[in-house]
Amino acid sequence: MDGVLLDSEPLHYQALSELLASEGHSWSEEDNRSVLGTTVPETFRQVSERFHIVDSMDLLIDRYDEAILRVLSRGLEPAAGVRELLDRLRARQIPVSVASSSRRSWITATLRSLKLDDQFEVVVSGDDVVNGKPAPDIYLLAAERMGVTPKACLAIEDAPNGIASAKAAGMKVVAVRTPYTEGLDLGEADVIVDDLTELDPLTLLG
Repeated sequence: MDGVLLDSEPLHYQALSELLASEGHSWSEEDNRSVLGTTVPETFRQVSERFHIVDSMDLLIDRYDEAILRVLSRGLEPAAGVRELLDRLRARQIPVSVASSSRRSWITATLRSLKLDDQFEVVVSGDDVVNGKPAPDIYLLAAERMGVTPKACLAIEDAPNGIASAKAAGMKVVAVRTPYTEGLDLGEADVIVDDLTELDPLTLLG
């Protein structure tokens, strides 16, 4: 979802960096890239470890959650090619799921804001698994709930943690470059594209 359906990483970075700045901590874009694709608990585990925050961690997570939901409640536009690709996949009766490390409430808010909340047969969130990306759990559960084997699936990702997760699950991976992640190593993906307008169902099936 994040970085694929929309370039939302800058929104998350801004919310987290402003929150930590209010507590006297500095959080750079480079710091943020290290947690791309991970769950909220894992992100804040790393934050806690780095800044030795213990007592106020639950409060910080609640404030972060509120900030993200405020941003996601606005009208958002999907990334280039998203609607067209989903329409073509649906026309060919190819099932599509969301497999995201985000909280379910964030996914619900995002899909509603993008007007894509009726486009996915299955939605798996970071709340549904013990281990987030780069562990394969999210993708394995998505495949299970779709009733297909992981090797029959193709994942579309934008960051190394997500690519590693899908590959560990046994899936093929298309990586999408975004302005926020284009400097990261996406080389483990099977195919790399600049945006989803480069993809069509026949290419994916091939």
